Amino acid sequence: MARVSLVVHGRGRGHASRAVACARALRDAGHALHVFAGGDAEQVLRDMSEVTAIPIVRPGLGAVGGWLRRLSSDVDRFAAAGPECVVSDGDQPSLVLARRRKVGSVAVDHGLALTHSRLPIRPPAATRLYERLNNAPLALADRLVAVHFLPFEATDARVAVARPDLRDDLRGPVTREGFLLAYFRDDNGRDALALALAAGAEVVCFGERDPQLPGLVFHRSDRAGFADHLRRCDGVITSAGSNVLAECVMLRKPALALHRRGDAEQALNAELAELAGVALARSFEALRPRDVADFLARVRGGEFAAPDLVAAMPPVSEVVVSAVAALLV
Repeated sequence: MARVSLVVHGRGRGHASRAVACARALRDAGHALHVFAGGDAEQVLRDMSEVTAIPIVRPGLGAVGGWLRRLSSDVDRFAAAGPECVVSDGDQPSLVLARRRKVGSVAVDHGLALTHSRLPIRPPAATRLYERLNNAPLALADRLVAVHFLPFEATDARVAVARPDLRDDLRGPVTREGFLLAYFRDDNGRDALALALAAGAEVVCFGERDPQLPGLVFHRSDRAGFADHLRRCDGVITSAGSNVLAECVMLRKPALALHRRGDAEQALNAELAELAGVALARSFEALRPRDVADFLARVRGGEFAAPDLVAAMPPVSEVVVSAVAALLV
């Protein structure tokens, strides 16, 4: 078919999980795939196909320097791959490369839900402005794929809305075995875990740093182990990342969706999940014992909504393959 480069920004589970599904789908569609990945995604994808490590450009004061280094090094980095189409999952410098090489490009990003959508909750003006500035390079892409955990209407004809793929290890039996599962992107959930344990909950936590709380079952981050526990838990205490919330919704697991005060994106995710009836939203700083007690009571009483996200939205891998095919015609 065609030479396709999949370029993945690797911070957090979301990019790595999407990358696995998209890489498999593009390869199954017959494309000669070369993956460029950083961070978590590099570790996950290294055995799937040809993979080249790239430095990821993180937001903040170092972003300008990161951009300049990527733009100067990407020319040589991509020369051997010779892509006829570039798929960027959260990696903005690769869209500049695609434009320079005059090849088609597809940008996959959950932030598009904040800038190219009609949501039931309108993001604050400052948040919309920040996201538009932060995601300005996405305008270079020929196709845009907005990945989210709930359906929404796009405001740009170039945007297709998709959900994360349901991973193979999440397709087994789904049960309720009496424990809560916890995951925090930044390993900052110790206080929330302590409140849940004090309320009498059995909690299993996956992360990089053991909070060392009496009664807590802790496991180092492990995709298969996390998936197994997600299928078996009663509910989830988690930072309000788009991907983990999507997995909760797809498996119909209620979430205590937490965000740092000032993290506008995760705060909006949490509020949207609460509005849809699939989560209780709180900031880490404002979480109180009564909130945890309320969450536990609602979990035990089956009071959270259980929409069928799998039927409501197409998977991101399917949408990406279709977008690539359209650009290669």
